[in-house]
Amino acid sequence: MMELHQIIYGLLAAQIEFGTYRYKDPLPKMEEVSRWFSVSLGTVKTAYGQLKENGYITSARKAGASVAVRFQDEELERNIQTYFSLRKNAVMDLFGAYAPLFSYIQWYGLKNAGPGQLDELERLCERPRTLRPYVLAQHIRLIYGSLHNDLLLRLVWQAYLFFQAPFSSLPSNLAAFEDSDDPLLDMIGLCRRGDWDGLWKTVICCQDRIASAARCFYANRIAAEPPGEPISFCWNLYQNPSQRCYSVAINLLKGFRLGIFTRENFLPAPVEIAEHMHVSTITVRRTLALLNQLGVIQSINGVGTKVLNTEESIKYCDFTQPAIQKRLLDFVQSLQILAMTCGACARSVLTDANAAGLWKERLAYIKENNQYESVIFASLEIIPLYAPNQVVREIYEKLLQFLLWGYPLRSMHVSGEEINSYYLSHIESLQECLERGDGDSLAAELENLLFYELRFAAARLTELGVNKAQSFLLPEPEA
Repeated sequence: MMELHQIIYGLLAAQIEFGTYRYKDPLPKMEEVSRWFSVSLGTVKTAYGQLKENGYITSARKAGASVAVRFQDEELERNIQTYFSLRKNAVMDLFGAYAPLFSYIQWYGLKNAGPGQLDELERLCERPRTLRPYVLAQHIRLIYGSLHNDLLLRLVWQAYLFFQAPFSSLPSNLAAFEDSDDPLLDMIGLCRRGDWDGLWKTVICCQDRIASAARCFYANRIAAEPPGEPISFCWNLYQNPSQRCYSVAINLLKGFRLGIFTRENFLPAPVEIAEHMHVSTITVRRTLALLNQLGVIQSINGVGTKVLNTEESIKYCDFTQPAIQKRLLDFVQSLQILAMTCGACARSVLTDANAAGLWKERLAYIKENNQYESVIFASLEIIPLYAPNQVVREIYEKLLQFLLWGYPLRSMHVSGEEINSYYLSHIESLQECLERGDGDSLAAELENLLFYELRFAAARLTELGVNKAQSFLLPEPEA
């Protein structure tokens, strides 16, 4: 999980290694970087301190920071060839995933940006001294940040650092950006005029241009073969040792959903779980304490650890615990990303006849077995199986895992015929779309269902005192 100081460090280190800043060149003032990334001065000082510790820069109180390492031209070229050749396959895959993953989100974020945000972004675009990577960073902060979705921001920052920031930092590319029109200014103008169709077309066109530029860059500029094992794009979450229990909890929740890890609704002893998952018993006990607070399990003295059903879960979930509120917000945030991407991703997998066939089978099964509420999982799980891009597959697998944090909310729907009728109508609509091979209608139906779930979950969590969930009580966007 990337901290903000690591984002700043990674960008500046790449700029030094690629020759954006040469020996003895001054780096931007820390106050400027603080403003560009909207972070505290302390966060920037941490990044600069790490750069100094690793020999990239020197710093003096009056003169500021300057580049300390002297790279010769051939070294700079080798750095560029090494960095980009190792990432070539991953970059091509990432840009293939950009349209389904980010187009709708970027359009929606721009559409809902306030006048102040648009003014700030416009001022930055028009400053001739501001390098393109810092404009892109402000775009992320102002537009994607307006959705208040931390999971989404981690993903966008990861993609930004993996290719966009290094690519736009190359001296030759910086010159090209200065000589070309800025599509962000066009988007800002379209937002002010309320031309949402024009904005959508411009977002798609801009992403196509970036992907085309990346392909040309690799074809014409990067000649070296990868000097080692190719580097993949990864969206890393919960890797810190202190967060190990969250990964174990996700695995247990997945097991509960699949009907494993239990013996007559009771868990094995912590030592058995620890051995099975290759973690310490202390980590398992911390995990079980978290799941107790979430209302998933109940530890009964002298008996064992019982897995609670959905009706019991809502009674035992401690919504006042900050850790539980954070996990439930992870659930809502993953639901928002899925709602805004599921339509495009569904269309991309339906080009595979096997995906459509499996989807039909799953819908028929849940309909025959009256498992109507599982239509969302049953549908979304098709995407990581058949998506044409590795990036989409990986991200969807992780987002589906985050949906498992919503365990206590499963019993909060209205019970009985009303809710069954609601889900059944969606199941039958999805089945009809699959029979007709109508990918556009199926995508719209799936989006409607996901946005309903998002608004429902955000409203219920707000009622239960998880106040940050109010940020997700947004009207359903019109494509």
